[in-house]
Amino acid sequence: RLANILNDFLRFAGRVKLAPAEVDTREIVEELVDFYRPQCELHRVVLRADLPQARAVARVDPALVKQALLNLLINATQAMAAGDATARELLVRVEPLPDAVAIHVIDTGPGIPPDKHAEIFRPYVSGRKGGSGLGLAVTRRIVEEHGGRIELFSEVGKGTDFIVWLPLAGPAADSGDHSDDDARKTVLDRLFKRAESRRA
Repeated sequence: RLANILNDFLRFAGRVKLAPAEVDTREIVEELVDFYRPQCELHRVVLRADLPQARAVARVDPALVKQALLNLLINATQAMAAGDATARELLVRVEPLPDAVAIHVIDTGPGIPPDKHAEIFRPYVSGRKGGSGLGLAVTRRIVEEHGGRIELFSEVGKGTDFIVWLPLAGPAADSGDHSDDDARKTVLDRLFKRAESRRA
């Protein structure tokens, strides 16, 4: 358990080194959906992809974008599995835009209260017992390193739509070279305090 927390922390605290390439984001989503579908089946979640007919090419790091989206899929699956909704559906939609591509991760889970929308992206905040609280922080960081942003629309009792916006032109030339020392120190302090409390 502590090893998992440490791994999440290192992904958040370490410098994000992008390897951008011109990629059809439909392929990223197709591969991710195929990879994650067995996990959904275990939780009786119906996973679907809604892809445009035309290519949706953007300059991104495909492995890191998959990681960012995977975190969203995992969170959505866990939220639906923990709830009592009879309809468990998870949709990944690719929406091409003039200067960006928007990737939606939509679930029919319990939804997120408005007062929690900003909080869930903060490091070490988790909505489930035993969570590291770094999954969404890692996702946001990956998206922002690409020069993009992540938005959240949710209705309690009906579901949530996370939207990842990625610019077609890709990250700026100096992306991945920023320091987040204060954020790292804060997360590290909390991490060690939690480890010490477990040993006490």
